[in-house]
Amino acid sequence: MRDPRDLYRFESTEVLEAVPRSGLTLVHALPGMVDAGNACRIAATYLRDELRHLRLVSFDTDELLDYRGARPHATFDGTSFVEVEVPELTLSLMYDEQDRPFLFLDGPEPDLQWRRLAEALIDLVEYFDVERVVGMQGVPMAVPHTRPIGLFAHANDPSLLGRPGAGATPAPGTTPDLGEEGTPELVIPAAFSTLLEHRLGRAGHPAMGYAAQIPHYLARTDFPAGALALLRRVSEAAGLDLPLVHLGDLTDAATVALQGSLEQNGEVRQIVGALEEQYDSLGESEDSSPLATTMDLPTADEIGEHFERFLADHDSDSPEDPPSL
Repeated sequence: MRDPRDLYRFESTEVLEAVPRSGLTLVHALPGMVDAGNACRIAATYLRDELRHLRLVSFDTDELLDYRGARPHATFDGTSFVEVEVPELTLSLMYDEQDRPFLFLDGPEPDLQWRRLAEALIDLVEYFDVERVVGMQGVPMAVPHTRPIGLFAHANDPSLLGRPGAGATPAPGTTPDLGEEGTPELVIPAAFSTLLEHRLGRAGHPAMGYAAQIPHYLARTDFPAGALALLRRVSEAAGLDLPLVHLGDLTDAATVALQGSLEQNGEVRQIVGALEEQYDSLGESEDSSPLATTMDLPTADEIGEHFERFLADHDSDSPEDPPSL
């Protein structure tokens, strides 16, 4: 294998000096063939737009991507190609609402050299002394959009998920047993983030992730609620204060638009109704799947901010001088 460090380059010495060398979390969003509801892409774009960040590392996408399999977008003005958007895979230093730093890896899922890139990222995890790695994913499921979003949680160390009897971080060269008694093993297609989490565990680095369960009938459309669910869990797992209220507004607007579309499509309404019945019956069953580890619910801060803005909007709609009695 060629040297994994040849896959990336540091942006500048000045930026590197700004990075603390302890207690960092690395969050990654690498949407690939499966990014149901564009949940990862929306979450990554939202963080870049909302949070202050500095680029630390750039990766050689010519080595990692198959441009013929997923062609870059080009802009043509009628005479010339004025822009060709070649995808980028980058590692940035970000700051949350409380000015706490964390690392953020985002870009397209690599098509090639998975093992080499995983080794490169392990090298960076050790270079920056990363404490924990947290990933995001969106997967299509037979669930209705009218119910709280379920999330699958996974980790290379069960203690990260708060499971009883979990041990400490696995020693290098070992792989922890994540199976629960009575839980069958599943064989599923792997994503790069799957390999990364596994290799990080073998190297002794804690890593975990969440997969939001996106309604399958919305898998090919933008579904901001999936991104919101992921960022809530990432915020909690990484101990970060992420600004989620604006994303909540996008989710509310998308939900209203979706309801309007459903009212005009009887066939989809029937599908949603059947999924609601199935969802509710499973919720009443004692044999619900142990994989559905958490449900997405708004935080107290989000509820408070929404309520404050509701009151502000209500006050602005009221006449300046109330009628006399």
